[in-house]
Amino acid sequence: MSKRPSLKINAISNWASLLVHIMVGFFLTPFIISHLGQNGYGIWTLVGSFIGYYGLLNLGVGSAITRYIARYSAQNDIKNLNDVANTALAMFCVTGLLAVIISFFVAEPLALFFKVTPEHFIEFKRIVWVLGISTGLSFPSGVFGAMITARERYVALNIVNILVTLLRTGLTIMILLAGHGLAGIAYPTLAATVVSILAFMLLTKRIVPEFQIRFDRADIAVLKMLLVYGSFTTIISIADILRLKLNSIVIGRMVGMAEVGVYGVAALLVNYMLSIVSSGMGVLTPRFAALDSAENRKELQDTFLNSLSISSFIACGIGLMVLLFGDTFIFLWVGKDFEAAVTVLSILSVSYMFALSQSPGIGLMYALNKHRYYAAATMIEAIANVMLSILLAPRYGIVGVAMGTAIPMVLIKFFVQPLYVSYIAGIRLRDYAKSIIPAFGVVIVMLLAHCGLCHVAEFGKDVSSYSILAIWIMVSSVIYFFLILSCSPNVRKLAISFIPKSLIVKLLLQPRSSHNG
Repeated sequence: MSKRPSLKINAISNWASLLVHIMVGFFLTPFIISHLGQNGYGIWTLVGSFIGYYGLLNLGVGSAITRYIARYSAQNDIKNLNDVANTALAMFCVTGLLAVIISFFVAEPLALFFKVTPEHFIEFKRIVWVLGISTGLSFPSGVFGAMITARERYVALNIVNILVTLLRTGLTIMILLAGHGLAGIAYPTLAATVVSILAFMLLTKRIVPEFQIRFDRADIAVLKMLLVYGSFTTIISIADILRLKLNSIVIGRMVGMAEVGVYGVAALLVNYMLSIVSSGMGVLTPRFAALDSAENRKELQDTFLNSLSISSFIACGIGLMVLLFGDTFIFLWVGKDFEAAVTVLSILSVSYMFALSQSPGIGLMYALNKHRYYAAATMIEAIANVMLSILLAPRYGIVGVAMGTAIPMVLIKFFVQPLYVSYIAGIRLRDYAKSIIPAFGVVIVMLLAHCGLCHVAEFGKDVSSYSILAIWIMVSSVIYFFLILSCSPNVRKLAISFIPKSLIVKLLLQPRSSHNG
């Protein structure tokens, strides 16, 4: 562990994988719709959403594997490393088998519940079966992925993920062009899952050579340890479903089905904001776990404060662009019929700036096994979210639902998380605040400047195409970046790290040489 992979490179590889995923989705979605029709695409989406809840069956053990493998790797404790990995593998084999069995039992009742038409009835059941098998296989595959993550080999992991995504995309296109339609669309997912399992096994053999598959190493005491840790992760997952997934149900029941789509447009953009920051900051958890295990408190604190500055820089930067140009993008993308989504987007983006700026704190809580308190806070936030949304929706519509999401989130992230995370990290609250305040200060300054320019000179009102919008975003991003550089030493340090050392030396020595001459 003396030569750890670069957090910067790991984050960039995560973003590259996310970018490929977004681009594939942007291209593939209309292609699938054109070949399956709206009904067929609805079935495909519905089954995929249902199967997605199978992830709760892992009981949060995936996060436990990453944490404990990272700790035992730092301690060079091969015995406990193998005990954890083999116990988790045995558990996930059972869980995967359970997912397959459930799929075969629930396929027909689900088809009846959702009133699937007779011509799609068999196809619906087949999709549930195939995706169920694919998900069942992905559970043991997740053990290998977690071990690779624990060793911080995100670049290798993301290369596999990108190749598997492209494989699944290519197979999907081939299946649809061949005319197999709804009957065959699930098979590319199954094939991609099998390929990813094999690839992850080979990667694990190379990256964690001390690991040996031996199911006799599975241990009840170790399983209990993993389940206790994972139980709080499961609570967090359930709370996230309440916070992020139930809004559509509240809107559909209390406001109207048409508004579900309007709210969904804003929610989709905010979800991309969440994915960008989370994928970049997600590389921190195994590093924090390794540093804590090695009792390297000073480096852990420095890494945390640096990452806090970077996360606030990224989150506030994205949030600022959303606030400045979100309305223009929505009008260009889906039209002015979705004008109500602009207010929802603004409310959600402000609240998510508070939340995502502090993403490293979540990784730290997981690494130090202190996420039980985060689970409690998140569940309180989720319950308050649902109650406020139900209370505000009848009077304020989708804006009320957005406020119901934003208010508890801001209160928890502003008053609770900074205090607790500062305590477990052993840092002063003042240092915590100093890491994130510069980004918010720049956001406020730029918003005020933008409002003033709009009022005086109709600034930015002539944006009528994506190309013009892209220019405005690039100009605003450059201004934001240089303002942040002027007031955030940690961001300045990150920016300098991208400059080749030879160039820095040359720049430093050149003035001295010319002076001596």
